[in-house]
Amino acid sequence: ASGVAVLLELARVLDRDKLHHEVWLTFFDAEDNGGLDGWEWIVGSTYMAEHLTVRPEFVIVVDMIGDAEQQIYKERNSDAALQDRLWAIAADLGYGDFFIPEYKWAMFDDHTPFAKREIVAVDIIDFDYPYWHTTQDTPDKVSAASLEHVGRVVEVLLEGERNIKRSEDNQ
Repeated sequence: ASGVAVLLELARVLDRDKLHHEVWLTFFDAEDNGGLDGWEWIVGSTYMAEHLTVRPEFVIVVDMIGDAEQQIYKERNSDAALQDRLWAIAADLGYGDFFIPEYKWAMFDDHTPFAKREIVAVDIIDFDYPYWHTTQDTPDKVSAASLEHVGRVVEVLLEGERNIKRSEDNQ
């Protein structure tokens, strides 16, 4: 639920006066089937992508980003130009140790149905998380700072990159 937490906080903090475009904060259901036979993956995002009545400028998925030992690598099935913008913002904010500008994963995630329709899409995901799909995936493994890193990067992108201010904790 780390992605949900970030989206809920973005809903609270985004400054409408700084937004120059419409922003949809979307919560997808049925992304992960947990390995159950007969259950499809990415059902909610696939449905949305297939039924869009307007074409978004871009889609950013935040998934599994609350790890206290956060290491977010670029993802091979994501749009490279938008990833470069996001990773540059992260570096400007002082989050370069957490947003690593190297490719590591090729994910089949909620961004995939949009990318297949040639919509610019990025998956911000920290897939190096050993507790995924285990009973040890508990709230004590989540870091508020990790949530903030991702939330601030997305916030700065959405509100305009001219508004970059480094976090006091990272100066």
